[in-house]
Amino acid sequence: GISCQALCPLLFLFSVQITRRWMLSKVFSDKQALIFFQFVQVIGPSPVPMVRSRRSTLDSQCSLRSILLQVRDLGLGYDSDETVLFKYCSGMCPHARSNHDLTLTNLLMSGLLPQPAPGELWHNTPCCRPTHHEDMAFLDNSHRWHKVEKLSAADCSCVG
Repeated sequence: GISCQALCPLLFLFSVQITRRWMLSKVFSDKQALIFFQFVQVIGPSPVPMVRSRRSTLDSQCSLRSILLQVRDLGLGYDSDETVLFKYCSGMCPHARSNHDLTLTNLLMSGLLPQPAPGELWHNTPCCRPTHHEDMAFLDNSHRWHKVEKLSAADCSCVG
């Protein structure tokens, strides 16, 4: 089947084209149309059920992942050849339209919310983030121990 990574951009483009055509019909004022179009760009298309295999669904869900790295590759300035297991969160989060999302859309379309500052966007989708962290200890090349607090993810969840 087609993966979400391949299908989601196509669904987004389709949604944007429909939105543009709708806006051109002058249902909204130009200001409302611009605000709504910016909002659609942020939240993406409406959720569409997709058929995916059970394995691809499990592989892409928000979960704890890990990679073996040398401490110096962490980019924290430590001179150490020691290899550590760095854990991080990655994967997709389901997007369900909440009452907040519906209200925000209505307020944006009615022009009751102020325009965002240039370059500022409203983010309205959950993301995969650590909910707990672990400290990490290692030995540097001068044989000194270092402990870095909350460096590695311990648990993940869809937040937002």
